[in-house]
Amino acid sequence: MSSVTQLAPQRAARIATQLVELIELQKLMPGDKLPPERQLADLLEVSRPSLREALHILQAQGLVQIKHGQGTFVQEPVVAQELRASVMTKTHGLNELFDAREVLEVPASKWAAEKATKEDIRLLRATLNQIDTITAIEPIDFDQLQALDAKFHLTIVGIAGNRFINQTLNVLQDVMRMSMETTLRLPGRSEISRNEHNEILAAIENGDGDLASKLTLQHITGARKTALADAKKKDSN
Repeated sequence: MSSVTQLAPQRAARIATQLVELIELQKLMPGDKLPPERQLADLLEVSRPSLREALHILQAQGLVQIKHGQGTFVQEPVVAQELRASVMTKTHGLNELFDAREVLEVPASKWAAEKATKEDIRLLRATLNQIDTITAIEPIDFDQLQALDAKFHLTIVGIAGNRFINQTLNVLQDVMRMSMETTLRLPGRSEISRNEHNEILAAIENGDGDLASKLTLQHITGARKTALADAKKKDSN
């Protein structure tokens, strides 16, 4: 076997890695379309045949879907699809949902404090300002409040930049929606949540990862206790 033949698979694998990095850099989500083949080849400075081979590697891994005549689209990884299917069966208890949030969000807050840019901080603060606006209007639009609450947490996870966590962001959003729908509507909980959000943001802005993760854990623990107490009350009625 010639050295050129031996290098071909390695070259394709390297290009596949570059494509994954490009997807993350451009923050493309499942369903988003990749740039046209010619543009991608020019961008990565590779030949189109090598690019096609790399794309087929990613398709085999379930990371992209090639639709002939339409283009190449980002696809939710198989592990995320399985997690989503598991979550959406609604067979998980509240404790399991909050466990999932702890596992993903607590370390993410620490990493976010180490990586956050001024623009990241601006986006987080803008979300909290939107939450303040929503909660100042009666009656409160709890659906919108829940969406903004989730956006705040998901933005932090995105800033962390962990590949696995980023691949499961959409699943985490489902987990958060299911775990928060029983807490934000309860008296006083939205105000507590707002205060805790501001403390978490301050820690991230100050680059204090240990404090950010500690505050995130306390935040999730408080929401867990509130949700479990409410569930127990409903069961007893």
